[in-house]
Amino acid sequence: MSSDLIPMSETATFDLIMRQSEVLAQSTIIPAAYRRKGADIVAAGLAGRAFGWDAMTSMRQFHVIEGTASLRPESMLGLVRQAGHSVTVEVHPEGVVAHGTRADTGDEHSASFTMADAEAAGLAGKKNWKQYQDAMLTWRAVAKLCRVLFPDVVLGAGYVPEELGAEVTATGEVIEIEPVDPDLMPVVEAKHAVLEAVGGDKDLARARWDEMVGDEPPTRSAIAEVLDALTSTTPAENDDT
Repeated sequence: MSSDLIPMSETATFDLIMRQSEVLAQSTIIPAAYRRKGADIVAAGLAGRAFGWDAMTSMRQFHVIEGTASLRPESMLGLVRQAGHSVTVEVHPEGVVAHGTRADTGDEHSASFTMADAEAAGLAGKKNWKQYQDAMLTWRAVAKLCRVLFPDVVLGAGYVPEELGAEVTATGEVIEIEPVDPDLMPVVEAKHAVLEAVGGDKDLARARWDEMVGDEPPTRSAIAEVLDALTSTTPAENDDT
């Protein structure tokens, strides 16, 4: 990514985010969705600058679902109120209505989300909707309101994660699944490949595994290197005796 695309006055900040992303991508204290994804950390950091956030804050506030930025619902509501606008919520048996008033123009708007809407969207049967119905309805209504009345505040990120297909908690937090390294190789498959490479000698295969793989989870790239090393040696070199 070229810093030529960034105004010269912002180059230092961009370079700082780039350096931070290299370190943060290896950390286990950042959201799982950002681990080993330096480019996504940079993108979140740059997007968060529009709200005055640093990289760590941006990762906590933003979720990227299928390429679309999504704000935590509490963050969305907080930004609107921080800008001086008013938002109130009414909870009714059939659903939730969010009312908003702009501080600058006085414009008003109301948005609702009902259980009928949830059923139509296939949400009503989900566990979190059964347990935390009012909370889930509230965040949907608030998001609808923000997109219509406060687009200049949410800046295109006015979709709660669940609207973009993510599984969420009662507070709208994304339930993150630790990403699986596509290069990981099943241990049984890896050990069988090593066994074949040494001609079926189980003792030799076990010795080579302990020596060249050890306790690390096997990856296809690492096993390929092991197999290449084993097949490039002569029978005499492969013989421990």
